[in-house]
Amino acid sequence: MGLDIYSRREYKQGKFIYLLDDEEKTAWIAKGHIGRCRRYHLPDHVMVDGERYTVESVEHGAFCCTSQLRHLVIPDSYNYIDEDAFVFCDHLRSVFIGKGVETIDNFNGLLATPCFVIDKENPHLKYVDGMIVSKDGRKVWAAKNSRRRHIVLPEGVEEVNQYAFSGCIKMESLTLPSTLLRTRDNSFSCCPKLRSVIFPEGFESCGTQSFMEDDSLTNVDLPSTLNDLGFETFVDCLNLRTVVLRSPKKLDCKGSFGAWDNNIPLPNAILYVPADLVEQYRQDPEWGVFKHILPIEE
Repeated sequence: MGLDIYSRREYKQGKFIYLLDDEEKTAWIAKGHIGRCRRYHLPDHVMVDGERYTVESVEHGAFCCTSQLRHLVIPDSYNYIDEDAFVFCDHLRSVFIGKGVETIDNFNGLLATPCFVIDKENPHLKYVDGMIVSKDGRKVWAAKNSRRRHIVLPEGVEEVNQYAFSGCIKMESLTLPSTLLRTRDNSFSCCPKLRSVIFPEGFESCGTQSFMEDDSLTNVDLPSTLNDLGFETFVDCLNLRTVVLRSPKKLDCKGSFGAWDNNIPLPNAILYVPADLVEQYRQDPEWGVFKHILPIEE
């Protein structure tokens, strides 16, 4: 393994800043400027004092706000694309992903819905119905389905990566597979038309702000297998009406409901919990955001 980000030395060449591992002769792009280029093939190497360093990664925010970029090629030498590496590249239309890429966090903040093409020889990723999914089908890495009203995650998916569906502004319904175990941070945040979410039995944990600012969300049904609600999972979902929490043990609130800044209550929302836990939830000030807490049987 190469050096971590804090051990690599910074090297500037032209309008690019690289992080170099002198032992393994590898480089990461920390910052890149490509000007008005509409088609861009990321460099697969950089020459430093006559020595070749293989470029393996694009780091957080490296190409932020590259407004003219339309078509992007990620070479075979890359194995990692960090979150927001191409954030707010508003006119990006197509992305070719080379056969070495293993991890691709998201293409967040795009106005357009780019076409992703993954090298057929890539052993790690595949493209399925608008989603970049792990080859074994267990993880959704990234997705941009902003034009679709109804999104169905395929059976076999166990995890949704951070920001994968964040900002899908037209999504009205979401069907989760029976195999889903967890969502990560902001997996489905800022989806203003999403109305209802039913989680399958077997689902275990929500990441931080997984469904934050989903303004139309009214109904949430969480299974008995849930053991970690996550910090601010449904924060600023102020139109919630029904929340069913089926866990047989009382869970911590973690600021998961109401408004993140001042704990605004949800006067029209009803929290349903197992009958033997009703009084515990009612007496816990953290759950005071719900003015109505009733047994599931009702």
